[in-house]
Amino acid sequence: MAFLFLPFLIILSIIAFIDLRSFRIPDPLVVVLFGLGALKMVLEGSYASSLSGFLALFGFFFLLHLFFPKGMGFGDVKLAGSIGLFLGLWLGVLSAFLAFISGGLVGVVLVVLRKKTLKDPLPFGPFLALGALLGLFFGERILSWYFGMFFP
Repeated sequence: MAFLFLPFLIILSIIAFIDLRSFRIPDPLVVVLFGLGALKMVLEGSYASSLSGFLALFGFFFLLHLFFPKGMGFGDVKLAGSIGLFLGLWLGVLSAFLAFISGGLVGVVLVVLRKKTLKDPLPFGPFLALGALLGLFFGERILSWYFGMFFP
């Protein structure tokens, strides 16, 4: 399904740049990502992993949005769910983890450099896109390394 990777990455890049500039994630672009994930799921027959990835990421980000509505927008919720559908459960969870790590690191650096304060918003879409990119290309290796530490 490699032919779906390029449109997935292009749409993610567009979303990241729009979110950086406007703190908005356009629904039509998320719908395209969702469609790409659904197509990949059907072509691969990966229904369980894809649907689990969607539910896990959408559910987790939805809870974050409920408890921290000013910290996590609903666009991030929909984007995370679409990424989970495309990548499946384990790569989706890994991509979200990598998004939080990279977003946290950038946030800390911006605060230390006095470019932002702890109260300033930071768009999360670019970090979700980065996490998805890393998960797509390096996720299998990262997960093999990680699980290999516990189950040699």
